Amino acid sequence: NPGPSDILRTHFDKLTTEISHNLYKTTTELRAKGLIPQQAVDDVLVMGVMTDYTKAMKLMSVLHRQLESYRNPKQYGQLESSQNPKQYEQLESSQNPEQYLTDICHVLINQQDHTLTDVATSILHQLGQSIPDYSTSISSIPDDVQGYADNMRQHYKHQPIVATDWPPRIGKDFFGRLALIELQDSSTQAESAWHQLRGQVDKTVKLIGNKEISVEDVLQPPDSSLSLRIVIDGPPGIGKTTLCRKLLNMWSNGKFPHQQYDLALYCPLRNSKIAAATTLADLFVRQLNRYKNIPEWFEKRDGEGLLIIFDGWDELSEQLRQSSLAASIICKNELDQCSVIVTSRSYASSSLLEIMSNLSRHVQVIGFSKEEISTVIIHTLQKDTKLAQELIDKNNEQDTETEFKYKSHFTTTQSSKDSQLAVKLINDLEVRNDVQSLCYVPLVCSMVILVYCKEGGHLPTTLTQLYENFILQTIKRHVKRHAINPRTLGSLSSLPSQLANPLQEMGRLAYTNLANTRMTFSSHHLLSLSEAVKEDYLGLMTTFTDYDEEKYQFLHLSIQEFLAAWWIAKHEKKTEEVFKDHFDDDHFRMCLWFVAGLTHLEHESYQQYFNKQLDLQCKRKPLIRFETCHLSYFYQNPEIRHNNHIRSDDLDNYVPFLLELLYESQNTTLCKVLAQSIHKHSLCLDRASLSLFDWLCLSYCISNSNTTWNLVHLGTVSNQPLSVFTDGLTNNSLQAQCMRLEVKWYEPTDELIHKLIQPSLLYNIQECYCGLLNGLVLLQFLNLPQLKILHFLVDNKYYTDKCTELEKSIEMNLTLQEMKIEYHGVFNSIISVIRGVTRNKTITSLTIDVTPPPLPDVVIEQLLKDNKTLKALSLHLYDEVILSSPNIVEVNTPLTALEIGRWSSKLMKSLLPHIKGLHCLVLHEPYSPHLLFPSQPSLHTLSLPLDTAESAIELFTILQTNTTLKALRVEIKEETVYTRSMSTSLQKMLTQNQTLKYLEINDYVYGSIPSSFLPFLTTGLRYNTSLEQLSVSIPLNEEIRTFINVISKKKNLTEFRLNFKPDQAYIDCSWEEIKQIMTPLFYEQVLPAVTNMLQSHTTIKLLRIECDERNISESLQPNWKEVVEHLYTTTFIHSSLECIAINGKFSNSTPPKSKEEQ
Repeated sequence: NPGPSDILRTHFDKLTTEISHNLYKTTTELRAKGLIPQQAVDDVLVMGVMTDYTKAMKLMSVLHRQLESYRNPKQYGQLESSQNPKQYEQLESSQNPEQYLTDICHVLINQQDHTLTDVATSILHQLGQSIPDYSTSISSIPDDVQGYADNMRQHYKHQPIVATDWPPRIGKDFFGRLALIELQDSSTQAESAWHQLRGQVDKTVKLIGNKEISVEDVLQPPDSSLSLRIVIDGPPGIGKTTLCRKLLNMWSNGKFPHQQYDLALYCPLRNSKIAAATTLADLFVRQLNRYKNIPEWFEKRDGEGLLIIFDGWDELSEQLRQSSLAASIICKNELDQCSVIVTSRSYASSSLLEIMSNLSRHVQVIGFSKEEISTVIIHTLQKDTKLAQELIDKNNEQDTETEFKYKSHFTTTQSSKDSQLAVKLINDLEVRNDVQSLCYVPLVCSMVILVYCKEGGHLPTTLTQLYENFILQTIKRHVKRHAINPRTLGSLSSLPSQLANPLQEMGRLAYTNLANTRMTFSSHHLLSLSEAVKEDYLGLMTTFTDYDEEKYQFLHLSIQEFLAAWWIAKHEKKTEEVFKDHFDDDHFRMCLWFVAGLTHLEHESYQQYFNKQLDLQCKRKPLIRFETCHLSYFYQNPEIRHNNHIRSDDLDNYVPFLLELLYESQNTTLCKVLAQSIHKHSLCLDRASLSLFDWLCLSYCISNSNTTWNLVHLGTVSNQPLSVFTDGLTNNSLQAQCMRLEVKWYEPTDELIHKLIQPSLLYNIQECYCGLLNGLVLLQFLNLPQLKILHFLVDNKYYTDKCTELEKSIEMNLTLQEMKIEYHGVFNSIISVIRGVTRNKTITSLTIDVTPPPLPDVVIEQLLKDNKTLKALSLHLYDEVILSSPNIVEVNTPLTALEIGRWSSKLMKSLLPHIKGLHCLVLHEPYSPHLLFPSQPSLHTLSLPLDTAESAIELFTILQTNTTLKALRVEIKEETVYTRSMSTSLQKMLTQNQTLKYLEINDYVYGSIPSSFLPFLTTGLRYNTSLEQLSVSIPLNEEIRTFINVISKKKNLTEFRLNFKPDQAYIDCSWEEIKQIMTPLFYEQVLPAVTNMLQSHTTIKLLRIECDERNISESLQPNWKEVVEHLYTTTFIHSSLECIAINGKFSNSTPPKSKEEQ
């Protein structure tokens, strides 16, 4: 927050000008209050030397320097006083800068000057200080101006802030939130408009440069200027006019915190007189004879002290937008000292922003947040203020406690039926996002509450049913004026002709105008509504005056969209063709949603939208070949890793829309059609942004798909969406099956997992990769009759009593082949798991990752001695997990692959001497190569840390003649490993070995191999003929181009992963210095060399170039941008390249846009 010195600086110009008009009186009082030294007074009294403006400027400088001296009295004050003791005498009037500036403001207010009072009041608000009561009465305005202002205050005070009466009002001044738009960017505006269309209003304020503000801050000056130009926009029905009425009410009650205005004028631009006004007097709609001279008084002051609110820029004609009094005032061509607020619907605000070079603020009314929707519901349904506030506090408390994007289930202990009804509706809306996403509009929120109460506390199954109900309620309310009994009206489809005909006419009007994007109608548009006119439009339309012409619009755009859908579904002969014509039109999305609900999409032509081939398989970053070799020994699906998914745009846009249409139509046949169109019946939702309603739609589709799903990947999911998903699944006699499930969840309840397993979907599941399970739930999974693969994280804190049952269940399981266990908790249950595997006859692969507490040694010894089926074993058991050094003397397990984790040296040294015949060995602690290879002559894949130069030389010397090893990963653990002899041995190994295909070198000392090592690696690669994959971290220096040029000629090398790190010579440099060194090297050496390699290397398939973003500068030189674009072009036209990943900062570059390159 700005300090007192900064606050005063922002008002420096304005105060200097105004103080110069009241110089001597202001100076005298400042001295009398002890706020300035005597020398400052003497300077002002010097005659004929300076103008009053210059003296005022010097006086302001004295005040500012005094504030600075409070900030740092020892350094600033002593230095200045030594230079001019008289001018900087010690002042005793204030003890801190905030109080000092507050005292100055009180002096300014005492000057009885209107402008000085406004500025001082604004400063006091910024300081958080109270405003003196007498300040509001200080004014230099004439009595008649004050009289007119008082008259307008009474008028604004007594008019309702919310003007509509149907749907029922949901509060006195609910108009939703305000977002301050800091950046005027067309892409930001487009993104904001999309969020509004989808009801994702919370995302609007999260766009770059936006922030949420309160209504009190709308008129906060962004700088020292008190003449503001503010644009407020938003979609129809969002509450722009309500906001204007709220601001007028605040002015009436003197509640503007930042500055006061003598008069506020409300000027609705739909009023033809105001729109066509040529003088300020024309804007004074309330003409009072005794106040005729007021416009002239404001004109003489260029509008100073006047606030004008122009409501409805979108309702001005194009001609008046270009040339009118309103436009002139907005652009400051007239009355440049007044403040102006202009409201507009979003679609028209761009024309307004184009002509405003003096914009102070751009504010969007974005509607209710989820929290505000809940507050509105509580206030509307619970009339008891105390009970309502308790509910609101409880709801807000739960919001702050949740860690997930989904709100936790809301509960209450209140016995009041109204409170329980409010809580139930809030919870129901969390799931029914299709309804909730519309409730950010106050009018629709009211409509939902009305229907919910009429339905006895239930939301209709579909959005279509909700709108049918509301429109029926509206018609019932309308016919109460006639002889028709409302109770006889059961549905829209069974209305008597007296009402059905008007509804049909209004449906035609809604559709024809929606197709032309027309939302307001003139009288000539309504000529065909002969029946509807008689019935006063069934209460579904409102009227307003525009240029003295009466115009019409539906209660809300969504009402027009429903009625348009009613016409399409019930009266349009070519319903299916209309649906097809508008399917890709975002403007028609809601209307088509209603069409789906009304027609149930029963015609066979609708199947074309659901039987398009969709590839929704898991898209993962490809493994490099060493990873494939290593992981294939342990897992049937080696690609299963965390954080390696690639996001799918279709999943976020197109597919959710199809699922929503399915749910709205309640058409089970189309569920089967969509399921059959999904490639390989594989559905991956990892990283998909799904609402709770999307989860409901998904479960509806899967339950009714009659399909065997090869994969359902639910991604990372918390309890609430998982609960919605499981609630939507039905036991459908094994018609829908899932073969493989991937999911990561957080602390699921036993009941929730039980519900997930019970439906037939998972009954015949064969593979399950899941998150946290406890012992009880694990037992349920183990009882699934065809389960072959089970990966899980287990926490058995509360189920130690199930250990015997768990051990027996694993022992007797006859289908399980692969288990991976990550374990946190008491050791009894993990012991039971290991003992169960020891006696099991089918499990061939076991991975155990255990953190303390410790395990008895005998558990592992017994596993290795008695199990006769395990072929792959991965043990991550820290030394402290094992109670003492294991005494392994007999290994009967037929292992071909073994991994021993980090910090497991005791287990490694005890186990390795007793195991022979391994094909794959992965170690995370150093082990002597000369002990390793004689006992493992068939070793195919090896990962080995090296901590001495001798061990490295041993390894590379052995491999010079070895003919069995295909894949090698070495991890350098110590700096001393890099000797000249070690480097030479690696060079010889690469030159002589003709069977090694996959090589990975990792450095755990510097992060990359040293510069001295790079020439030996380069030479070895130059003469190597067998390597197909290379992964290495290398220093970024001048030699890098030579290295890349060498590997670019190796046609046998088809996979590269090169990680560029700072050279060790820069180890003592700061991050900024490293950036200055590495950035030119990256763009001038690495990228051109990579581009040349791609141009000459015709067999490369996979390329990963990595460089820590912290080492690369954000800004690009123009020639670097060309380098990046050249790389893009080369990449897109390469004939063999299948995957490329480059991690660097290309912030100012864009990929080519031609069709061929895409």
